[in-house]
Amino acid sequence: MPDQWNAFVVGPRAFADRDAPTPDNGDLAGLTFAVKDVIDVAGLPTGRGLAGHPEPATRSAAAVDRLLAAGAVCVGKTTTDQLAFGLSGLDTGTPAPVNPRDPAAMAGGSSSGSAAAVAAGLVAFALATDTAGSARVPASYCGVTGFRPTHGAVPSTGVSPLAPRFDTVGWIAQDVRTARAVGRCLLPPREADPGATGARPTRVLLLDDVLAELTPSLAGWVTAEAARIAAAWEVPVEHATLGTSLGALGDDFRTQQLVEVAHHLGATPPDDVLAPVRDRLAGAAQARQADADSARERCAEVLGPLLDRLAEGAVIALPAAAGPAPARDADGTEEYAAHRRTTIALGAIAGLLGAPSLALPTASGVAVALVSAPGSDLALLDAGCTLEPDSCTNDLDTFRAAFYAYERALVEGDGDALSRAFGADAAVTRIAPEGVGYGRAEIDAARRRRPSAATPRHIDHLVLRLLGPRTAVTAVAFTRSPTGVRGHQTQTWQREEGGWRIQLAHVSLTVDPPGSRITAAPVPSR
Repeated sequence: MPDQWNAFVVGPRAFADRDAPTPDNGDLAGLTFAVKDVIDVAGLPTGRGLAGHPEPATRSAAAVDRLLAAGAVCVGKTTTDQLAFGLSGLDTGTPAPVNPRDPAAMAGGSSSGSAAAVAAGLVAFALATDTAGSARVPASYCGVTGFRPTHGAVPSTGVSPLAPRFDTVGWIAQDVRTARAVGRCLLPPREADPGATGARPTRVLLLDDVLAELTPSLAGWVTAEAARIAAAWEVPVEHATLGTSLGALGDDFRTQQLVEVAHHLGATPPDDVLAPVRDRLAGAAQARQADADSARERCAEVLGPLLDRLAEGAVIALPAAAGPAPARDADGTEEYAAHRRTTIALGAIAGLLGAPSLALPTASGVAVALVSAPGSDLALLDAGCTLEPDSCTNDLDTFRAAFYAYERALVEGDGDALSRAFGADAAVTRIAPEGVGYGRAEIDAARRRRPSAATPRHIDHLVLRLLGPRTAVTAVAFTRSPTGVRGHQTQTWQREEGGWRIQLAHVSLTVDPPGSRITAAPVPSR
């Protein structure tokens, strides 16, 4: 069974190569991340949301290699809408992710698992892709930060294409500061003088054509958000027009995207493609290049003046979606179809501009998406950080890294690492499955008598909770493979001088009546 959020298709546990930097060095030291399952990770399959079992990738995507080289630790592959061609998060051949912010609502797509993993606190950030909002929309629905970079700024080597003219490798993060740290690793260096024109916001721009097609409440909300952001940056709010309707711009984007999809995914979809995705592929097959060429010319004419405004330092403020996350059971309704059309059109503005876009969560349940000039990615992330209060995510980051290091040592049978994971105090206790309690000295003695063996297992349910700057707890339900034995594990961690260490651990196996296979009680659905 998957984790309780259906966020992961592989993991969660540490998969970084032994040759990669440890969490003690590198610019991303102590940060854990997951990878959308259309992006290659060496040794793991790239399933693209399909139900098949592809061969493991022989090399990691360029973006993954950069993150590992900076000291981040990969802990698995996350669920995606099939072929990255969806927006709900429901169109996947594996169990659809659950939105940790609201389990009754959609998680959003296509980077659904990446958003769920971050929102559930299982990782600090996750790689995503964004063509028409596939990183920003799930970030908005799940209440976390999403970033789409300038088109082509992050290499797409090792990433399955959807519509390459618009595809980007983006990321979803627990906060803007984490998103900026990732950006400093993945994006080209910021070469502009911080005081140069366009290097910092000079105004916040509202698009009247966009406001006119939003609901009154959403239009009022984004207007208020623009005023709040402008006040924080000490710049004015200005209004501009696209010269076309939001719906028409969305239609022109869609026409271009579908031609790209048809060219790169082909006319014959895999057998296990779900009906909604198959219908979209059929629509792509009917798209005409001549229509796409006309749409591209119209978009270039309309967006040219807007690009000039962005080059002068303007930042556009938009809703990242047409509203809060729709209910999961709204899929297939006319209301959701209208929400989806407007959401794609909103996301298309950055895609057509080739520009970066930062989606910032708000209490309203809708993220505000900021769009700046192409190439101004790091400046936008810097500006976004000024809008975010300080947090204690560093404590959570280092704790998560310590937990995944312990989990990897357990799976691989690294007894020395397991012993080091426990605190030095004599009162440290581990209660084993047989019910015996071991103190610090007994833990080491037991490992000497019985060297640790590899214990392959799958995490079915994982909770990581930071209770303060020095204390944290974990709760795990697991299944051992290949035996199928299931069990539960709880740990209390404390930060000591040398890092996070386990102070109390309890492991139990759930046993059925004599003669039956050992199983675990089912994990309640969320």
